[in-house]
Amino acid sequence: AALGARQTGDVVVMMVQGSGQIVTGRRSVEELGGPIKIAKYSGEQLTLGWRAFAYFVALISINLAFINLLPIPALDGGHLAFYAVEAVRRKPLGQQSQEWAFRTGMALVLALMLFVTINDLISLPIFAS
Repeated sequence: AALGARQTGDVVVMMVQGSGQIVTGRRSVEELGGPIKIAKYSGEQLTLGWRAFAYFVALISINLAFINLLPIPALDGGHLAFYAVEAVRRKPLGQQSQEWAFRTGMALVLALMLFVTINDLISLPIFAS
């Protein structure tokens, strides 16, 4: 259990560093992957054996949990951010403010999903030049 917790922490640190590198431009956004790349790498890991595949599945799960906890409205991290604001203000944000925040958050999430899917499609051999 301690080894698993340490490895999970290491993966989270790696994701934070990688996200920071993408934001600052030190790492290419071409490394971002969506469902197509996940399927491709899943197949590759499965050919290496069940342990490599299980590790990859755990990596994907930790990555999804990390993304879900980002303070983006419409994700769980956004809800936690609203609760924190409510705790500090001692009252919730107005209904209209929350609605706009959730709409903006949903637009960001959908834009990211569209971006990584297009990124995946472009990386396919049929589109490679």
